[in-house]
Amino acid sequence: MVVISDFNCPYCFTLNEWLADLGLADQVRWVGVEHKPHLPSGLDQPNRPDDLSTLRQEVSDVSVRAPEVGVNLPPVWINSHRALLVQAALEDEAPEVAHRFRQEVFRRFWREGLDISAEAELEAALEAAGVSLDEGAFFDEQDLATTTDWWLQELDRIPCILAPTGARHLGLQDRPAVESFVLGALREPPPGAGCR
Repeated sequence: MVVISDFNCPYCFTLNEWLADLGLADQVRWVGVEHKPHLPSGLDQPNRPDDLSTLRQEVSDVSVRAPEVGVNLPPVWINSHRALLVQAALEDEAPEVAHRFRQEVFRRFWREGLDISAEAELEAALEAAGVSLDEGAFFDEQDLATTTDWWLQELDRIPCILAPTGARHLGLQDRPAVESFVLGALREPPPGAGCR
């Protein structure tokens, strides 16, 4: 199962927390997309008024729909590019531990308001997750751009879950709907005739 997501999306953070609650965070291939590449890289740069309005609305929505997740309004809506590159390298080089780094980055941004665009913060997240990324690990920035372009053309909504059957679950629906889709996607259908 593939999850298409971005670190600076509160709906994606919520989905990641729900997958962790289900004990399934390590059973997905996480594909990061940079859905807002224009966001600032650093807490010292302000957000545009329209972005700030969108951010407040999304955080408010998630807080009402999933209060158990504990999302907080970050001081600045930060660019996710660098964090996405590190995560992509982990998905390729060390998929068995990639989920730990992913959770660290999400929580550092959405609960603590830390700057996930800063190299030092990403190194701290790797260390806190107990993850070692080899010096030789590399992920091509063009690959991230290609993935992002594909997402914009094909899906245009995150988070998105792609089941092995090809079925798509777009956006963050309510928790029972997400759980039903995810658990159904990871189980083989019973033998015999039936609808798909």
